[in-house]
Amino acid sequence: MVEYDPFMATVVEGDPNPLYAELRANTPRLFVERYNAWFFSTFEDVWNLEKEQRLSVANGITPSQLLLGSPANPFMVSQMEPPIHTPYRAALNELVKPSVAQKLEAAMRAEAQALLGPIRAQGGGDLLLDYAGPLASKFGCWLSGLPREDSPRLMRWINGFFHRDPEKPGDTGVGGQAGMEMIAYITDFVGQVRAGKREAEGAVSVLLDAQKTDPSVTDNHVVFMLFNLQIAASDTVPKAVSATFHRLWSNPAERAKLNDKPYSTLAAFLEAVRIDMPTQMQGRTATERIEFGDIVIEPGQKTMFMFASANRDAAEFDAPDLYRIDRGNRRTLGFGNGLHRCLGLHIAQVEGKVAIEEAMAVMPDYQVDMAASRKHKTEYVKGWSNLVVTIQ
Repeated sequence: MVEYDPFMATVVEGDPNPLYAELRANTPRLFVERYNAWFFSTFEDVWNLEKEQRLSVANGITPSQLLLGSPANPFMVSQMEPPIHTPYRAALNELVKPSVAQKLEAAMRAEAQALLGPIRAQGGGDLLLDYAGPLASKFGCWLSGLPREDSPRLMRWINGFFHRDPEKPGDTGVGGQAGMEMIAYITDFVGQVRAGKREAEGAVSVLLDAQKTDPSVTDNHVVFMLFNLQIAASDTVPKAVSATFHRLWSNPAERAKLNDKPYSTLAAFLEAVRIDMPTQMQGRTATERIEFGDIVIEPGQKTMFMFASANRDAAEFDAPDLYRIDRGNRRTLGFGNGLHRCLGLHIAQVEGKVAIEEAMAVMPDYQVDMAASRKHKTEYVKGWSNLVVTIQ
């Protein structure tokens, strides 16, 4: 039996990929009794189980919620089941559908160019904290309707929200404080909109309009959905963009392909999402008895989808530990699958493409300063916390 725990040092602080390879080969469906949870490490299992409607998000989706007992949040669309979540997703989808994402591209390019100006002038800088992070945070504000001028403050809260203590698994007081401050800020801003002191835009407008006609849309729904949307828009995309820059730098042959058709910066971004997916795992809770291959998932048991392992499954990807931008994958877990697929995937893809294209245009010969760069390491989200480059 392979020894595995999602909070063990090898998983959080080290390189878990050899361990994941062992799990896929020997125990791809691992039951860990102390968590009353199944851990699924192969691509095929995760792909299929994400579509399983007898697995619910209502008890939470994060390792802290499902494995350590942190409460779920029923006001977040990511932790709602249909039919409850259906009208919310339908309304919010108007903000993130492909046609809207394409219309935003010009504005994204202008913002990217403005952010790159000081980096280029200084001969380098931090591509996460000074570029990909602010870009994502500002367009997260466009989506949520929170003030764009407050995006630096929102970015700091979100970075703090994922704080971890290496001596204690799960959420921390630092993260909790950051979350409470951000929720108080959103509550105050929504109050200002209602009082006519601020303009309603984005999801703020959508949710407040819905509240006028539907009494089931409470103030908590409005505040926590905005909280959910801003975090989702501002955290994982900068990590994926930064991972793309790092992978292109460390794989010059792949970097050279960006100049050749039919390869594209979007393909480079999506391949980085595959091999360096920030979200390490999410999960569900079984609402019924489920016979799944050679196992039975009992009601109340948790099912953890190990994205970081599934994305390196040789049964789905040839030479999965190599970064190859010309894979043309027909299936991907980078933005989830099934009913709870990432709501903002079209925005994320356009943003990733634009961020890489604009940066490569002004710094084609950059070098990553590994000594000055750091990674964010948790059981839930991993990736660069800063990525410092010099421009030749």
